[in-house]
Amino acid sequence: MNKFKSIIKIIKREVGWISSDLDLAAMLIAAPLFYSFFYGTMYMNKIETEVPIAVYDEDRSNDSYQFVNDLNANALINVKVILNNPDEMKEKLINEEVQGVIYIPKNFSSDLKYNRSVTVKTFLITHRFLHSNDLNKAINEVALHKGEQIRIQYFNSKSFSYEQAKELSTPLKDDTRMLFNPSESYGDFLIPAILVLVLQQTLFMGLGQSMAKENQTKKFIELKNLSANNSLITIAGKIIFYLTLYFAYSILFFSIHLSVFKIEFKGSYLAFLLMSVLLIISISSLALIIGSFFSKKVHALILISFTTFPLFFFTGYSWPKFALPLVAQIIGYLIPTTPYLQSLNRVVLMGAELKHILPEFLHILFLTITYFLLAVRFIQRKYFREEITF
Repeated sequence: MNKFKSIIKIIKREVGWISSDLDLAAMLIAAPLFYSFFYGTMYMNKIETEVPIAVYDEDRSNDSYQFVNDLNANALINVKVILNNPDEMKEKLINEEVQGVIYIPKNFSSDLKYNRSVTVKTFLITHRFLHSNDLNKAINEVALHKGEQIRIQYFNSKSFSYEQAKELSTPLKDDTRMLFNPSESYGDFLIPAILVLVLQQTLFMGLGQSMAKENQTKKFIELKNLSANNSLITIAGKIIFYLTLYFAYSILFFSIHLSVFKIEFKGSYLAFLLMSVLLIISISSLALIIGSFFSKKVHALILISFTTFPLFFFTGYSWPKFALPLVAQIIGYLIPTTPYLQSLNRVVLMGAELKHILPEFLHILFLTITYFLLAVRFIQRKYFREEITF
């Protein structure tokens, strides 16, 4: 009973610290709510449309004009300008006035009429993979559809019916079915990860600053007295408050936020909630350990803020894990966010249940237990170090 009262006192103390400290309140209350919406709205549309391109039509025939109209009718393509000089192509691309240029060769129309092969050249800016991939896909779709129409006309001229001509025009057909993200939306893939990144880093920085404040104000003795020199009680009191707060954020983000961004949660809420609890505890344990090394809040904030992108990259979410260097893969294995993100999209978008993400669950469970025990051991040693001045 006394241990429970000690934990309650530490929780109340933590609430008091946050309510009286503008820095902590901003990091733990305002930042998660603001950044979760702010960053997410960048991908609100989720799908690219009207990507600008230029066309240099050397043929200038009715057929080439119709082909340009077909390109412009595609939702992904916006034919922004028709070039009069081939020298303009390079200039438009270098200045990034357009993301691609299509070159329609001379004799385009006559070659089509005589059923000769025609090569339509496409020049794309590929340093932006999203633009180039979407444009390449859209242009190929239009070109393939045009080719199919021409073949149908040819077979019609040979006295085949329309259905027969259509069958003969494409003897080998592909049946592509987009699973789990049928619109191929980059936003659907990225927004859940952004929400997790906001949760992780605000918790990491907030709790890290809280522990640094213990050193800065020389109040560690209060924790020691409140917990009766029991580091487990100290850790429990510190973490329980943040677990409650960030568990509520998790539910908010993956219900209200996903609804606002029109992303359907298809999987198991039980699996999501269990993984979220483990992530919060593991990140909190790491924050307690790392924050204890700093004598000032601002130092903890500066260092931890620099971990945002490295931690995200090491998880293998933005770049395939198998393609990372071995050292990066090992570091990624030690980050609790790695198994969490590996399972997140499968739960949210693919309808996965706990049995489908069992390896990731065991992985994050192992890291959570390990970091929690390390935090307990670290705080216990800190209590008894003679160098500490209370």
